[in-house]
Amino acid sequence: MKRLLFAVFLSSLVAGCATTIQARSDYDRAQNFSRYRTFAWMDDDPMIAARGERDRVSPLNRRRIVEAVEAELGAKGFRKTADRAAADFVVSYTVGARDRIDVLSYPEPYRGAWGWGRPYFGSRVDVGTYTEGVLAIDVFDGAARVPVWHGWATKRITPHDVEHAAEQIRTAAGMILKTFPPA
Repeated sequence: MKRLLFAVFLSSLVAGCATTIQARSDYDRAQNFSRYRTFAWMDDDPMIAARGERDRVSPLNRRRIVEAVEAELGAKGFRKTADRAAADFVVSYTVGARDRIDVLSYPEPYRGAWGWGRPYFGSRVDVGTYTEGVLAIDVFDGAARVPVWHGWATKRITPHDVEHAAEQIRTAAGMILKTFPPA
């Protein structure tokens, strides 16, 4: 009975961790981020996407991403400017989703129906699929026009996430931009 409770606890812990947003970033260590004061979007529609992929993200969610990024950068003291050429840095983003396969293998205690004989510990394999969503934000130096910072967040997408997309987008943008500018 203790093993069963432990297995239930462990699987709920793993499932709970898998549905949280994981954010990371990378940057050009030679870049001086302290001189950045103003930003602009790379384009009027700043989402970087392959041909036909832009339609997979709703215009409503594209607007939510823009608003969330602007709010985060504004909270950090950066000022948005409409003049891309005069901005200290320009911003773009990418959205993606892919199906993933999750394979879990664990021992399964098995004993015969009447309890006689030695216990047999075989293994059990569970295979499941899920959708992983990714939001990536890119920062380019305004003068040099080179990429200087890249941040991304990944999350296992659930039906709840789809219904509460605005909340998830704000959270992901906040987690991604938490490390911008690098210290």
